[in-house]
Amino acid sequence: MAKDETEGRNLVICCDGTNNEIGTRLSNVLKLYKIAEKSDRQIAYYHPGIGTIAMPGTWGKWRRTASSLFEMMTGHGLDRDVLAAYCFLCRHYREGDRIYLFGFSRGAYTVRVLAGMIYLVGLLREHQINFAEYALKAYKRSSETDDHAIAREFRDVVRPQVAAIDFLGVWDTVSSVIVPGSTPLSDPTLEELPFTRHNPAVAVFRHAMAIDEFRRMFRILPWKEPQEFRPNRYSQGETFPTQDCRQVWFAGCHSDVGGGFAETESALSKYPLIWMIEEAEKHGLRVRTSMVNHIARGQPREGARNYMKPDPAGLLHRSLGWAWAPFEIMPKEKKYLDWTERRSFLGYYLPRGEPRTILPNAWVHASVIERQGAVPGYKPVNLPEIFQTETMPGLAQSDPSAGR
Repeated sequence: MAKDETEGRNLVICCDGTNNEIGTRLSNVLKLYKIAEKSDRQIAYYHPGIGTIAMPGTWGKWRRTASSLFEMMTGHGLDRDVLAAYCFLCRHYREGDRIYLFGFSRGAYTVRVLAGMIYLVGLLREHQINFAEYALKAYKRSSETDDHAIAREFRDVVRPQVAAIDFLGVWDTVSSVIVPGSTPLSDPTLEELPFTRHNPAVAVFRHAMAIDEFRRMFRILPWKEPQEFRPNRYSQGETFPTQDCRQVWFAGCHSDVGGGFAETESALSKYPLIWMIEEAEKHGLRVRTSMVNHIARGQPREGARNYMKPDPAGLLHRSLGWAWAPFEIMPKEKKYLDWTERRSFLGYYLPRGEPRTILPNAWVHASVIERQGAVPGYKPVNLPEIFQTETMPGLAQSDPSAGR
């Protein structure tokens, strides 16, 4: 049968986080990339995070660690990562195509910036790629509260395409661009670029978040809801549908949710991986079922690498080690207080492994309830008394009501 040239394709962007090594410690982003179909109907792009591809030797390891820490602390390299993914879309996008964006950690923030850039300044055509750096500058110089005059002027000149983001799926988004305080005594802040919490160009948003992450430098960046879906920001006088949004909490630290530990220690991370795959597949992502069963569900294949099966009692890592401890005793301005049980003094407080706040009625994955039944003593202090359970086919909840 001849190919229908009018049929839209899936363009899949996968942006990884920091320090995930290809070959030994695969993030959920890279696993999803491996699982995704690659064909003329679906074109997939993978961008490694800083330190994702290991350098050889001891010196290479130290260089990679230092580079990763510097880039995470300063946000250096974010522009490069965003532009690389943006230019890929500019080269391949044509009317009728569907855009899927996936990311973990810093890569999650990267794809949220990418989506914000597409909404604010549009998507250039292939012959306009020389304007890409100007497009990024126009985006970054705008804010969500001004009149976006710079972005509007840019669009008036280049006439870019209007493109919707059909699916934006992220694991544990953290913003890593540190901005110095306005005074020597004020606390440095994590910069947020326009439309990274709120973006009407996104049709479907999914966010897997870690319950047991306590590090100061890994505060979660939640998505505002509800929102409307209106990819053309200049559309007027219409009734717009509500954006399809779901943010779900999972057991584990940052990389227990986004992946990146040794495969033998990755049983917990399979739940957010399977959840994201199933949600994306519902909305048109093409996956190879045999690879889903092998990589995500741990079904063995002859002659292939072994992958862990999901297990609610799997190893939960403690990410707040000695390397991060000094940040926890550095004073932080009270206005950034996340956990209300921390006491402040003269407008400052010590984070000391500050738990993330989970609001009442938040969505919590069924595997968390299973873990509470399987692991004595697993009682997260930040888990609210009332929450909604995100069920998972094939996972029997120990006590699905339990006052939740």
